[in-house]
Amino acid sequence: MVKLLNMNDLSKKQISKCEHCSLRHVCFPGGLSDDELGIFEGSISKVIKIKKKQKLFGRGDKLHAVYAIKAGSVKSFLTNPEDEQTQVLGFHLPGDLLGFDGFANQLHSCDVVAMEDSQLCELPVDNFEQLCEILPGLRKVMMQQVGNEISRHHSLVLTLGKMQTEERLATYLLRLSCYYKSRGYSCTEFNLPMPRHDLANFLGMAPETLSRMFARLEAAKVVTILRRQVVILDVQKLHDLSHELCRQPASD
Repeated sequence: MVKLLNMNDLSKKQISKCEHCSLRHVCFPGGLSDDELGIFEGSISKVIKIKKKQKLFGRGDKLHAVYAIKAGSVKSFLTNPEDEQTQVLGFHLPGDLLGFDGFANQLHSCDVVAMEDSQLCELPVDNFEQLCEILPGLRKVMMQQVGNEISRHHSLVLTLGKMQTEERLATYLLRLSCYYKSRGYSCTEFNLPMPRHDLANFLGMAPETLSRMFARLEAAKVVTILRRQVVILDVQKLHDLSHELCRQPASD
């Protein structure tokens, strides 16, 4: 088992200072005291860099760490071994946590690949389990992440099973808007981190259908699109087009 570093060990190891990270409030350290943060920082093994299209872990790989995205973006997906068809499960952006799928049986249940050059903080699972025993705030993060995984699964089922195509796109754009707002960025002007064919796959529609939906939203003056840049012109209209079970208060 990996031995946790204590406060006296911190000077012996180069670490990524969580206290200086703009994502601290939405990442693992959220709610930790200064002393707890010092212990947590000492348990991070390293910040790793992965190139665009590089795999972080694959389905069936043994769980050995959990990760926090520091910069960049990744996607999670499943591939049917019989026909090689894939289903995108989600897109993960800075501040998001990864790897918790492996806690079910110590094996990862999906593939995770970088959509662009990315940086992630790596926390060995042995360290994480020990930290959860001594840091109440981290236990809360663990429970929240379990809830997030369940919510993500429910959302995907709803998206693919019940929503009309226009509802799917409007709902996802609103979710992205809320994500950027929670990180302190503009909630009405942002870039799509994924290529359109991946977004279409996630939303359960053909790429041509997605293009038509974007064109329809532009014609209605709800959004404007330039390559991957999205500008929301009318938040309320986008809100009205989204699925009623996924609606959130319109952003300012």
